[in-house]
Amino acid sequence: MEGRTLEEVQEEVFKAHGVLVPKKELEDLLKALEEAGLLLTEEVERRLREEEERLKRERPMRLAGLSYPTGEKEARAFLEAFRASFHEEAPAAQALLLPHLEPARVPEAYGAALAALEKTPPPERLYLVGVAHRPLKERAAALPVPFHTPFGPAEPDLEALQALDALLPFELFNTPLAFREEHSLELPLFFLKGAFPRAKVLPLLVGRRSPELGEALRVVLRDYPGLLVLAVDLSHVGPRFGDQPFSRPLAEEARRRDLGFLEWLAQGKPEGALAHLGANPTRVDAVEVVASLSPLLAGRKGQVLAYRLDLEAPTLSAVGAGTLVL
Repeated sequence: MEGRTLEEVQEEVFKAHGVLVPKKELEDLLKALEEAGLLLTEEVERRLREEEERLKRERPMRLAGLSYPTGEKEARAFLEAFRASFHEEAPAAQALLLPHLEPARVPEAYGAALAALEKTPPPERLYLVGVAHRPLKERAAALPVPFHTPFGPAEPDLEALQALDALLPFELFNTPLAFREEHSLELPLFFLKGAFPRAKVLPLLVGRRSPELGEALRVVLRDYPGLLVLAVDLSHVGPRFGDQPFSRPLAEEARRRDLGFLEWLAQGKPEGALAHLGANPTRVDAVEVVASLSPLLAGRKGQVLAYRLDLEAPTLSAVGAGTLVL
């Protein structure tokens, strides 16, 4: 329908199917698509411009009240409950891999992350690198604005972000709309802000592997030290992702891929982790982030604290999630 009048749409449908669709039905369809943002009309373009301008000032909470509480008191109790779900010892972290899956689905993975953060000296800044679930104009992007949380806004480290941008061969700040509903940053940031309320944040998204990003971050980290956090999930299997229904053979394959991937990373060998996945048949979504940050992960040894392949019963699909401290 984009770029055509309703009369032209009527004519094309009539020629193809011999049916004259009433114009009122097309008008109702147009209105519904426009309200859902599924058709690029002048009205939708106006709304996108307004949203982009807002995102250049602040990033509001999108999942508060759905994935985590809105109020600070309730959010603190939420954190404590997740921490209580993990009862083992955890080491301090210089780098951390944790999920961005819905927290209620993998509480022990987030609990393990909180246990490690308890042992970690409060960093001045957090390098939070998530998976882009919306298209980016470049390989990676950042949003240099406060991200709101129940614990107050997570303030960006503008100086460090500018230093990072200056080292990259592409523009880092040109896709603010990709951050609008990005859960791969919002969900981990809830836990990180609760653990380190004073830390500034560098919110980064990776869409396609960018070795330049890893090299630039290695340079920036020398002048602006902080905690590196990879907000990634692991295997995605089942009908929701194009497979047959979840089964024991599919589960065995996903677990083998996921745990092997994590163990290679725990040995400080990101290239081995990527080689272990091969063509990535179980769709581990950490691949582009790990490939981009390989210069920062090589040689860092660590420990896998938690892992679960979580079943989504309504779709007979499953997603893997793990926590790794380096």
